[in-house]
Amino acid sequence: MTAIRLGVLLVIAAGFTLALSSLHAIQEPAFVSPENRTSRPNSEPVLEEAFISGDLTREVHSATAIELNNGDIRVFWYGGKREGSKDTSIYSRVLNKDSNSWSAVDEIMTRRTVTLDTHRYIRKLGNPVALVNGDKIWLFFVSVSVGGWAGSSINLSVSDDNGTTWGPVKRLISSPFMNISTLVKNAPLLTDNGDVILPAYHEFLGKFSELLQLDSAGNVLNKNRISHGREAIQPTLLPVDSTHAIAFMRNTSARQPGKLWFSRNQDKLDNWTPLEALTLPNPDAAVAAVQLNTADELLLVFNNHPSERDDISMAYRPGNGATWQLIHQFEKTISGAVEEHNPYSYPYLLQTHDGNFHLFYTWKRKHIKHVYFNRAALLDMLSSAGPEL
Repeated sequence: MTAIRLGVLLVIAAGFTLALSSLHAIQEPAFVSPENRTSRPNSEPVLEEAFISGDLTREVHSATAIELNNGDIRVFWYGGKREGSKDTSIYSRVLNKDSNSWSAVDEIMTRRTVTLDTHRYIRKLGNPVALVNGDKIWLFFVSVSVGGWAGSSINLSVSDDNGTTWGPVKRLISSPFMNISTLVKNAPLLTDNGDVILPAYHEFLGKFSELLQLDSAGNVLNKNRISHGREAIQPTLLPVDSTHAIAFMRNTSARQPGKLWFSRNQDKLDNWTPLEALTLPNPDAAVAAVQLNTADELLLVFNNHPSERDDISMAYRPGNGATWQLIHQFEKTISGAVEEHNPYSYPYLLQTHDGNFHLFYTWKRKHIKHVYFNRAALLDMLSSAGPEL
């Protein structure tokens, strides 16, 4: 890169930083304390699984889910003829808590809608993530106008009727480089002053993770880097207390591939520990994690292989900081079966207020698979836990 080009990029970045700082008096956010979700004992273990994405599109990918204020579960994903095709849309449906039945699949966000609202040509959509923010749902998703995923921007639409209808799409101003190359994959967090912390990542001129701080109107106030270089994307963020958090990240490193990346913030959100390679494997793939009875007692869903996404497994770490144990395998490619590229990927694990769990993941790009298991089933898994990882 020439000195002139580098100077131009630095000027753009400096201007972007100045613009962010002038929007709002930036406060160091304090996370809403993690809930204690210890559930009442269940009499019988329950583990149920089903394909829930319907057959509206040839391929589906990247599911995310939220628990609505009434206890229903709303799940989102994107689908089309293939990843990146021009017919991709964001889809959604609801699991009714009382009847335990699914609504019809709705196409809630299309390229045409996003094009009209943002006044930009949109070529494809991807990666939704959602947040229940008071009596509203905030839906973030990725769009691309030109090129591949490295040319992505983040969009926001808000619903005030539990996702039946959606407000205008707003394009977030999140990057100094023509406002492209910012993506999302995992759940945002609320802070005590109403701001939102959105985990994000870049794939252009680097592959790294960061946090976007948004105000209550969805404006980007600040951004803090978690990692640097070309090694870690798709951060899964978990609050430890009001001022500390941990992050698990997908490993895109050529320097040290095959292991899951981990980092924790030291005191503020702009001060993270260097990337640490855990004993858990990571085949350049997304992971999902939740906290159990305490902030440091964790479940993590991942591909249990350093180079292949041919299984979906779950590991457990006790609250005393001990090593991880493999406790369950939801999917595994049968030995001798016809090989498929990355058959199981992009898990999303949701723990509901009753202490039970909903797992969603991409199944051979043909379906979004849903697995429900309760606390009694989790206790069974823990009682027959496999070896330490």
